[in-house]
Amino acid sequence: MRQALSASLFSALVAAVLFFTALSPAQAQPAADHERLLAAQSATLGVAVRAVAGAGSANSLGRRREGSGVLVSLPGAPEGLVLTIGYLVLEAESVELITRDQRRLPGQVVAYDFVNGLGLVKPLVPLAGVRPVPLGTAASLSAGDLMLFVAGGPPQQAGVVRLMDQRAFTGYWEYHLESALYTAPPLGNHSGAGLFNAQGELVGVGNLLMADVMPEGDPRQLAGNLFVPVDTLLPVLADLVRTGTHPQAKRPWLGVNAMQLGSRVRITRVTAGSPADAAGLRPGHWVAAVDGQPVLSLESFYKQVWSHAMGSGDIRLTVREGERERELQLPVRDRSESVARPQGI
Repeated sequence: MRQALSASLFSALVAAVLFFTALSPAQAQPAADHERLLAAQSATLGVAVRAVAGAGSANSLGRRREGSGVLVSLPGAPEGLVLTIGYLVLEAESVELITRDQRRLPGQVVAYDFVNGLGLVKPLVPLAGVRPVPLGTAASLSAGDLMLFVAGGPPQQAGVVRLMDQRAFTGYWEYHLESALYTAPPLGNHSGAGLFNAQGELVGVGNLLMADVMPEGDPRQLAGNLFVPVDTLLPVLADLVRTGTHPQAKRPWLGVNAMQLGSRVRITRVTAGSPADAAGLRPGHWVAAVDGQPVLSLESFYKQVWSHAMGSGDIRLTVREGERERELQLPVRDRSESVARPQGI
């Protein structure tokens, strides 16, 4: 069964490289193509996580999580580190890295990027036979480019996707990317999966399943995925490896989910014990202003909150409830203060 699966994946990868490099089998360089694609396949691992007891993230993500990660070549880490999507390893108590031949090896979270949503895991024993792949750049990509998608499991998958757009993304959970990669067709096994260019370089990390990945203003609708470009990692890599967190992670966190309706922002969920909860912010409140400045979009709401200096007093949040408007005083805390950690760490 394992041999059949390996052969199937190999065939998919061979077909993929011929397809997305737009070469015929006679024109391609099989040895080089096979080597690049098998390297991407081998470097993409399964990631199995158990969160600490009492983890707040378990309410939405569960205590046991599975996805993918890619062993990448990084300065200062000659053996490589596994790059994955951060929510898989948030509040992790234990991490297992699963190779293509189903070996389960221990890993340790060394960094969580609260700003861009990426995570780095260090293998605690050598990953025999697995070599790290190089990082590429999403800046060189164009809409319409074909790329390779690889998931470490479960289930192990490989295939070709098309880049539909690059644009900003704002998530309802106090999250924003200045640039994200939108691909199609949709892939269910996307969490932490690798997105590779034709040179076999990693350019994106799987984050979300999206209802529509078409460019803004395009009347057509197409389901797909959102990938975090690795370009967000490179400027802060040294800080992540040295300190375990993004240098801009110490910024105000409210503990809310919110959505934009037209030019208005509505609170849809408040985390128990969060600054928003302590101040009396509730689902159904409409956000009118932050520190006296009008809120016109979900992106501007988050950016106005993040621009409030740590240690400069409470955030003044003006909210509407029906016809009534009032001002709430929210204490300033950063997200890391609310994250559960394994005992002894």
